[in-house]
Amino acid sequence: MNQRVPDLLRGLANGDIELSHEALDSLPRSRTVEYLRGLLVAHGCLPWRDEHLLAYDRWLAPKLDTITDTDQRKLIERYTRWHVMRRLRDHSRQGPVTANAFLRAKQHTTVAIQFLHWLADRGRRLNECTQHDIDAWFSNGTSTRGHANNFLHWAIKQRLVRRITVPWQPHGNGPLASERDHIEALRALLLHETLPAAHRAIGIMLVLYGQPVSKIVTMCMDEFREGYDGLQVKLGKDWTDIPEPAAAVIRVHLAARPGLTTAANPDSPLVFPGRMPGRTMHVYTVANILRENGIPAMATRSRAWIQMVRQAPPSVLADALGVSPKTAMRYAERAGSDYLAYATLRRPAGIDNP
Repeated sequence: MNQRVPDLLRGLANGDIELSHEALDSLPRSRTVEYLRGLLVAHGCLPWRDEHLLAYDRWLAPKLDTITDTDQRKLIERYTRWHVMRRLRDHSRQGPVTANAFLRAKQHTTVAIQFLHWLADRGRRLNECTQHDIDAWFSNGTSTRGHANNFLHWAIKQRLVRRITVPWQPHGNGPLASERDHIEALRALLLHETLPAAHRAIGIMLVLYGQPVSKIVTMCMDEFREGYDGLQVKLGKDWTDIPEPAAAVIRVHLAARPGLTTAANPDSPLVFPGRMPGRTMHVYTVANILRENGIPAMATRSRAWIQMVRQAPPSVLADALGVSPKTAMRYAERAGSDYLAYATLRRPAGIDNP
């Protein structure tokens, strides 16, 4: 046993370490401390808190210290406090902030700081920014410059900058797996002899239903059930049948989820519990393992959607698979499907079909 563990437990028991998040935060950060924190939260000894929300706050403080211009720092502090952090808190009230939301918040902040530095190099403050500056920013540099639009839209709304128009940033199509690769990915997941059942199950949900890995790893046991015709999953409003033999692979995982025999996850409702108490499997670790086995997540997800929108209206898919109408329509347009009016394909609530 790591000697650090009994020392921490002894400190908590004799009162040398207060039983609080703040006391654990004051200790040198380590996996051992975070594991112990997770156990205390899982067993009700400490209240739950959103770790990604806290991680952004921790990341932001030293980031602000790198800004030497006082006016620029005040702008970024205002932007992050009243816009970025506010969005993250709203997210946290609906459920834990995801890894993707956390990374997106960091990127929006970083690019906003870069934009203000770039503008200063051109001899301008934000309130002096012109349309020529905006066009120059977006027409040069890397694609990450597009993340400045979040800051600029906020600045316009706050009337910190006037008489500018932020160029529309179209969603890139991104990578797309070939139909042959898609079929091979499914075959590999069904027949793989060494890939753990958990990763095979995640891969199947990705290949069959185009679900993002970040959503799959947060699924709970009550989102699967044995229906009249076999195993079903609830991804949106309704239960969806999982075809065999894919269902058989998922059943194997559901019957023997890893980590449930340890103190970390004794009664976890998570379908894919991670090694840390109360946490899911890490989304990027899972995505890397799938990619190493020839299943790139983004390209595979895109192909799954291209296949589905050729067989059903995006309205039906949006409801059944729990995605936004815009997402479903974007894939339909990419597939060349003739679904031009999502709203007309839906009936208002309370109106029955004739």
